[in-house]
Amino acid sequence: EVVTGKFNAHIEPRSWGDRLAHKWNFAVPGLKESVEIHVQRLGQMGEHIAMARRFVTRRVLKVVEDKTYYIPAPEERIIVATLQRMYRHFYFRVCDIVNSAAIIESGELNFDELKRATEAAGIWPGIATYMTVVSDHIKRFRGTPLGLPNFVLAAARFGGNEVRPRARFLRVPLLPHGAALYTYQVTQAAARGDVPATFRLSLLPYLASAAAVAYKVTGSDKGVW
Repeated sequence: EVVTGKFNAHIEPRSWGDRLAHKWNFAVPGLKESVEIHVQRLGQMGEHIAMARRFVTRRVLKVVEDKTYYIPAPEERIIVATLQRMYRHFYFRVCDIVNSAAIIESGELNFDELKRATEAAGIWPGIATYMTVVSDHIKRFRGTPLGLPNFVLAAARFGGNEVRPRARFLRVPLLPHGAALYTYQVTQAAARGDVPATFRLSLLPYLASAAAVAYKVTGSDKGVW
């Protein structure tokens, strides 16, 4: 009601993936891209519930032009960037690298808290890899990397040399790297006895296959993915 009423937006059709992820997309007048809103869940399959709560319980205030807003804490901003880039789209944009580098260099990011929270969710290797890729690309252009702790670098599965430009973006190879991160996440969910998350994650290969077939037949995967 807030988005449709105050911003005069309309809800776009939801795909199977949107429904599993508890996600809605809104077309807002004046914006070229849809506004994506996740409700009570995060992750490609809506597998993260406790993680989603952190975005509310740990939010911080930011003042912009005399107006005060709630925004996610630095740790959550890195988490959501990783979920988007390493577990969903498998590509980086220049703005992802610039924004994340600014967060890391601000001195506000608590690496220990970030590791603690994401280890429990089975995505710490993806988080560490994301930050390492950002650091490697920063080093490539300015000569010095970001000041990442050794335990972050040790946990990374690969670095910036594996992320190469193709079709306007810096692409993360789905095989083997994307698949390895997914397998680790599923294994960790099963090991900690999180049956709902394990079940949801187990549906991902089938959803991806359906999307591939839909794209082959119709030229679009919008109704699936």
